Amino acid sequence: MISLFAFLLVLGIVVDDAIIVGESIHTAQSKGVPGDEAALWGVREVFKPVLFAVISTMVFFAPMMFMPGEWAHAAKGIPVVVLLVLTFSLVECLWILPAHLSRLGPEKPATTPLLKRLEAWRHGCAEWLVTFARIRYRPFLQWALKHHLFVAGFFLVMLSLSLALYGGGWLRSAFFPRINSDFVEARIVMPEGGSFAQSELVMQRVVNAAEALKAEWNERPEFQDGPAIGSILGRANDNDVEVMVATVTEGVDTEAFALQLRSNSGALSEAKEVRMDYTIRDPGKPIRLVLASRQVEDLEAVAGDVREALLSYPGVFDVSDSFDSPRDELVLELKPAAETLGIGLADVARQVRQAFYGAEAQRIPRGREDVKVMVRYPEAERLAIANLNDMYIRTPGGGEVPFEAVATYRVEAGYQKLERLDRLRTLEVEADVQANGPPPRAIVQSIFRDYLPKWQQQYPDLFVNLDGELQEEIEFREATVRLMGLAMMVIYALMAVAFRSYWQPLLILTAVPFGLMGAIFGHMILGWQVSMFSIMGVTACAGVVVNDNLVLIDRINRLRDEGQELVSALLQAGEDRFRPIILTSVTTFVGLLPIMSETSVQAQFLIPMVTSLSFGVLFATGVTLVLVPALYLIAEDARALRIKWLGGKATPAEFPTTP
Repeated sequence: MISLFAFLLVLGIVVDDAIIVGESIHTAQSKGVPGDEAALWGVREVFKPVLFAVISTMVFFAPMMFMPGEWAHAAKGIPVVVLLVLTFSLVECLWILPAHLSRLGPEKPATTPLLKRLEAWRHGCAEWLVTFARIRYRPFLQWALKHHLFVAGFFLVMLSLSLALYGGGWLRSAFFPRINSDFVEARIVMPEGGSFAQSELVMQRVVNAAEALKAEWNERPEFQDGPAIGSILGRANDNDVEVMVATVTEGVDTEAFALQLRSNSGALSEAKEVRMDYTIRDPGKPIRLVLASRQVEDLEAVAGDVREALLSYPGVFDVSDSFDSPRDELVLELKPAAETLGIGLADVARQVRQAFYGAEAQRIPRGREDVKVMVRYPEAERLAIANLNDMYIRTPGGGEVPFEAVATYRVEAGYQKLERLDRLRTLEVEADVQANGPPPRAIVQSIFRDYLPKWQQQYPDLFVNLDGELQEEIEFREATVRLMGLAMMVIYALMAVAFRSYWQPLLILTAVPFGLMGAIFGHMILGWQVSMFSIMGVTACAGVVVNDNLVLIDRINRLRDEGQELVSALLQAGEDRFRPIILTSVTTFVGLLPIMSETSVQAQFLIPMVTSLSFGVLFATGVTLVLVPALYLIAEDARALRIKWLGGKATPAEFPTTP
């Protein structure tokens, strides 16, 4: 599925370079240059920007192969497919496509009314793009260049606004997007050592609540054509209870059903942990804190404080911890007389276990299973520990002696499991947060700021760390920043070599932060959560949005090498590259629309990545057509000021009086 998604993802990207090459060859043919010569001229004009555009896209997709985390590892199929497709597309657009275009003869007139109408529409669109670039875009670009400081400030304010919207919590965020599945699964963990009867009662209570909700939901008007809720299955053992509810009709809000089921099931105070899962992938509770200390008493005491602190925040519910209450444990000790009789501690422990738990005597086949036959004391003699004093222990010689003659016993509190980290006892505290509640990251930051200093002062040996989804999110973000920084350094080095300049690569890379701006606004427009796939989409977007900047700046440099004045070269380059820039952006955006409009459950967690890429490319188009020429002019102004400050003579930029 991810490989197929990668093919759909690269569909709009792979045609960009072919559009640039084809448009360059078409421009040469429009000037009367013959076939083969036009193909050679067109490829030479755009060879460098096309080559480095593909390389830059590949460099920005490559970090996806090294992202940490379970799902980032599963998504490695995306960069593999994209890298292979871009490699072969480079061969196609630089060698095969020019050969095809060089053989195109005069256009044959259409013969049918439909084809004539399509041909007229196609010619009209082509002429409209050229006319719009000359009549509308060029005068606007001239105005933007005259007010280049204002233009740069406007784009900077918009970028700051988008970052403020994300940093201020106006956008919902989750490391892994919570996408409703077709099932609701209730998982209830009972205390260790609990009876099966108690687990069965809890299971039956949840099943009854689910059956009542099923009848209520199936009678709703929107589900008159068919039932909304289908089968309900329950399973219980000594300390685990699971109840599975399946939906039948598409469009059932499993999140609302799960929340209502949790409410109708009651307090479930006897349970150690309650979890209602309604997503296609349950990442666990979003808040997970690991407490560590040398003193287990400190952990027992602070666990209640942490629980109380978490519940004080709105939207926090189902707080649980990994602390198991100690159970009574029987400790046996031998008396000196046992050694003289040849009785060891293992002999006494084994016989006590056989007396109370039982010893397997034989197995009787019954159907497809075996039935164990256990031999032990009657139930009346197994109800009290004091009956140990009436028990006899067999000696190695075959005799029997009273238990009191060879051993003693005492009852102590014993733990079922011990968890340690760096030789310290640990305790995990988990909590769930409602979808419309505060971000889990903000809650944890508040806990660390407002409560942790007081706890560490009260319990000097206490250490608190993050775990689970929040810790995975931190590691993912750190890896993203590190790998993105490395990718941008590689791109900067390549561009510096290609353009023989240290400041022009910075102009090319300006598209990256504004691609992020587009991704943020895209998530806000469509109402999507910002997730790990959104960040991967921003990474992919960075490799795509620099392509248009590269093509534009290469054209500006060529015109200036031909002797054109700075502002005239900026205006002419913008007009010349308007059509291919618009076409590449539109084809990328349109190519991703089918994924954004997909309603299947399987595609929902990938749509945030497409949203980041498509809207990032769309918003970065305005950056390429307006901001980059303005920044180019600002850089030249700064260069002129530097020359003037050093005592030289700088030529001011001249603006033509007519577009």
